[in-house]
Amino acid sequence: MARCYLYSSSCKMTNIGCYSGETSKRLIIKPIVMQEILDLRKEDSFPLKAGLPPDYRGLVLQGSEPYSGQTASGLIVLQNFQRPGFSIQLGVYKFLRMVHCFLQPPFFPACSTHSLKSDLKSRIPGIGSFTLRENQFSFIHYGNEVILADFKAEKEYQLLYVSCSPATIDPFQTYFPELLEKFRNKINDPSAALITPQRRAGRHAGKIINELLWSPFASSMNEIHIDDKVREYVWLLMIEATKAEIRHMPLTDEMTDQLTDLGRQMRENPHEKFPISKLARAMGMNDMSFKLAFKQVFGKGILEYHLDHRMNEARRLLKEGMNIKTVAAMTGYDLTTSFITKFIEYFGYGPSKIQLKK
Repeated sequence: MARCYLYSSSCKMTNIGCYSGETSKRLIIKPIVMQEILDLRKEDSFPLKAGLPPDYRGLVLQGSEPYSGQTASGLIVLQNFQRPGFSIQLGVYKFLRMVHCFLQPPFFPACSTHSLKSDLKSRIPGIGSFTLRENQFSFIHYGNEVILADFKAEKEYQLLYVSCSPATIDPFQTYFPELLEKFRNKINDPSAALITPQRRAGRHAGKIINELLWSPFASSMNEIHIDDKVREYVWLLMIEATKAEIRHMPLTDEMTDQLTDLGRQMRENPHEKFPISKLARAMGMNDMSFKLAFKQVFGKGILEYHLDHRMNEARRLLKEGMNIKTVAAMTGYDLTTSFITKFIEYFGYGPSKIQLKK
């Protein structure tokens, strides 16, 4: 199996090389200006063009410099937004076969790595095996290291990297002295280090990401908007990273499997109702134990989890051109007005704004 070496050290430069064989002997390492990546099927290069693919319907970071490459083997989309005080990289990866890919995001000394979609399994020299489950993040100091990520076949991965200069996060010193001290100790260290363990990002951080990706502003106003949201996002992640560990309740493998299956049903059927009391009885639990168990597995409450998938499915359907009344029905709302109210409450703008952007 070929391995693709792909990392972006700035929004202008990408280094690429090919590894093959059991010994992972390095065959090619060369810096280029975002021109080509490895064809994972034929093991040769093909153009990595500026801009998004013509039929791309995924996440878009407004104001970023996007680059993309697509073959019969899969798709890579990188969107970079870099400013003096911070850097954002949004990566979307989808392959038709198992792929091992070396990744290094653009970074300042402090970098948050956040899996927005799918569980990412990887290995990082100096850290070892490392898994970020969907909606988990970790603050990582990469040094001169890269991530060896495992991308499973026919799954879409969405990764968000937000790194900040010391000056950007220094104002947080009063509130997170121990965490900031860890960052400072690693600034000149060439080795990778895990600054914080993997944690759920939380609903509030999710809302900030939505606001980053769905900015209502243009040009210079968007610059101010993103600068403000990046600081708020990092602030919220620091709060989550420094929270005391929650004591877990014991769950059998069978209970975990039942809850995992329930989560799948909720994702696939956003229009259905999932009454807590009925679900708790089916698992032999009282309501409180069931809610705690669900949050333990998914990192958020059952109502919040269901709402997240309802709203994201609604947004997807609206982007495809469906009218608001139909979308409301397809996501479980009997009244269109109730759907519109909840949509505005969740995203901060109405569903009609999506239709206006089309």
